[in-house]
Amino acid sequence: MSGRLVACGEKMIEWLASKIGVLIAIGVTTGFVLGLFAWQHSAMVDREGQELADSISDTLDSFGALGAATVVCIDYGGEAGELPAEIDGDGYSVNISGTSVTVRAGNRMWASEFTCPVIPQNLSQREFNLTEYSDLAKVWIGQEHASGEGFTVERARLEVSGKEVYVTLVYWG
Repeated sequence: MSGRLVACGEKMIEWLASKIGVLIAIGVTTGFVLGLFAWQHSAMVDREGQELADSISDTLDSFGALGAATVVCIDYGGEAGELPAEIDGDGYSVNISGTSVTVRAGNRMWASEFTCPVIPQNLSQREFNLTEYSDLAKVWIGQEHASGEGFTVERARLEVSGKEVYVTLVYWG
């Protein structure tokens, strides 16, 4: 009789071990699949943020090539011609300095440099002498602005010691 109990106990242990093995295999597979989806999602968010920074940078570069005065208001909302309102469901901030644009969302940051210099402010004075104009050429540090706060990109005509010069201005408000 005790031999039957031992055999029955061994079968029970084998059955239980097989079930635990199956559960471990399911757990490992599920963890791998969830990790793969998390990695893909993170890569897509990074791509979206970098594309946004590059898009703003490309816009500023295209303005730098113009030899005429023009103004464009950049709005948010995700419609055609607008910047997205959110990245991965969260708001973000934009900082445009004299040489680059930085986009921040949560603990992530994306940057893109542009080739044409930008002055991140609105100049009320449009006539300068050479010294005043050279002071404008210094590297400007921008300010962070939350998404949703539309900004203006202006290709402005300045008069510098009697000569016509075009500069790109970026300003909020």
